[in-house]
Amino acid sequence: MRKMRLLGAVAASAAVIVAAAPAAAQDRPSYELPAIEVSVLQNDLHQTAISLYELPAFWELAGDLHRQAAENLARNDAGQFFGFNRAAVLYFHAGEFAEARRAMENAAEVAEATGDMFVAANTYVDAAFIAIAEGYAGKKREFVREASDLAQSDALTQEERADILARIEGAPSGPASARVALAMRLGTPMTLAVAD
Repeated sequence: MRKMRLLGAVAASAAVIVAAAPAAAQDRPSYELPAIEVSVLQNDLHQTAISLYELPAFWELAGDLHRQAAENLARNDAGQFFGFNRAAVLYFHAGEFAEARRAMENAAEVAEATGDMFVAANTYVDAAFIAIAEGYAGKKREFVREASDLAQSDALTQEERADILARIEGAPSGPASARVALAMRLGTPMTLAVAD
């Protein structure tokens, strides 16, 4: 019931934004409006999600809102990384490992597409750890391979390369140890709320 009320509030916020758009259209060329609407909606979704960080019962919903905000942006827009990464952390802590893995993979793809090979490789390692926590060995191997390939990029320093390879070598062997390692690396939604 609380989830439905919250979704209703988010929908109402979006309706206000869309209703205000025709008035703004009189002052601006019409080609600017979709980008403005998406940007405002994206920020509203992120802010609503962040307001839920202190309520563990709503972490999955907060992850959905961050993911939706990321999906509202153009594919591989650098702003998508924040949404997908935060969604992954929230899904992970909500126990939704499959959603966490997919969101972390999306974040890694965005980092790679925008040229940040170090962040992309580390995010693939995070996705591999989630796959271990989930018990999905095939995806773990796939993500480790992606991270290893990115670690060989000329864009990385020797230190960055060594850091990535050390994380791969030190990967947890089982689901329980993967959950602990991820919780330590990613923090909790409540620690993220303090950082924002």
